[in-house]
Amino acid sequence: MNLPDGTSREMTFCNRSLRRIVPENLLEKSKSIPPKLSRVNGWSLPLNSFQFVAWTAYVYMTIVAFGLFIPLLPYFWKKLTYIVLGMLFVFHLVVHIIAVTMDPADPNVRNKESYGELMPALDRSKHKHVIQNQFCHLCEVIVGMKAKHCSVCNKCIADFDHHCKWLNNCVGSRNYWYFFTCMASAVLGIVLLITLLLYIFIQYFVKPEELRTDLQFENCPQNIWLAFLPWFPVQTSPVVLLTIAVVTLLLSVVSLLFLGHLLGFHLYLIFWQLSTFDYMTQGHQKQSTNPQIKISSPLNSSVSVTESEIPSGKKRRFIIQDPCTRSSSRQRSIFIATSPLRHPRICPRVNENLSQMCFSLMNRILPPLQSLLIWSPSQS
Repeated sequence: MNLPDGTSREMTFCNRSLRRIVPENLLEKSKSIPPKLSRVNGWSLPLNSFQFVAWTAYVYMTIVAFGLFIPLLPYFWKKLTYIVLGMLFVFHLVVHIIAVTMDPADPNVRNKESYGELMPALDRSKHKHVIQNQFCHLCEVIVGMKAKHCSVCNKCIADFDHHCKWLNNCVGSRNYWYFFTCMASAVLGIVLLITLLLYIFIQYFVKPEELRTDLQFENCPQNIWLAFLPWFPVQTSPVVLLTIAVVTLLLSVVSLLFLGHLLGFHLYLIFWQLSTFDYMTQGHQKQSTNPQIKISSPLNSSVSVTESEIPSGKKRRFIIQDPCTRSSSRQRSIFIATSPLRHPRICPRVNENLSQMCFSLMNRILPPLQSLLIWSPSQS
């Protein structure tokens, strides 16, 4: 069916982007307009809602761990957990604040006199890209090779990796390792907290007296538990204590899944010496290209396969050279998932040769296997 402009509906459907879920004009309107002022760090307004989630979770886990559950441990393990978990939580707090506070902008951007003043808008009629030949038309300075202009912070970031919503700050060469150690310390702290909660659960149902070794439990009945020991003891019921433990455990597991996945992803990037921006750029380039596998099928039914560089997880395609034609330029493509034995795009001679080869191999292999695997009563 033809459209009013003369193009076919099938052609339009095949050429459009499958990722587009709204009309193009709505996409342009929905794009966030960068602020006129450059943001200095993660404390610059506007703050991000993800920041409040991260800090709320950190404060909650700190209060619950050090106020409710660590005081229930036996004396030796209580002192050890206070030291180890306390140092880990303090270390995470320090590197988190540094990663948020540090300005990751390019050195030339930070050193210019007008840094922090109103930024000009990019004139698309004059400049197609913000950075051309290592010169930023918005920051109006020469930047490094791997610097990128962040549309959220409205400035060029040295060795740009990504813009982190949890920090409300960009991650570049200046604060990347603070960001990485922040993730690693958070994952390790959550693992220790989950171990602590599991121990509390097991001991409560197996041997609860091991959790009541503090001297202030001597005058309390068995159905009364104390929180915020030893300085501010507050009486509570076991139901409240277990409910808080379950909620904390679920929150810790969810946080571990997200942070563990993020930490593993950045370990992968470090191993391959890539940044997040490089990884995303390569992903878009691999989607735009069409990796192919070439198969040559000579007339003697022997098939030789040469595989080019193919990214894992992508659809692979065969380039099958038709042996029934003399011209080597005529090549046809099929998906790898399609069986080549009876595919309609392969000429009958190739179908026949491949079928004969498979049938001859099956006749040689199957009879010995049948005699080994199939048992009959007459053989007993």
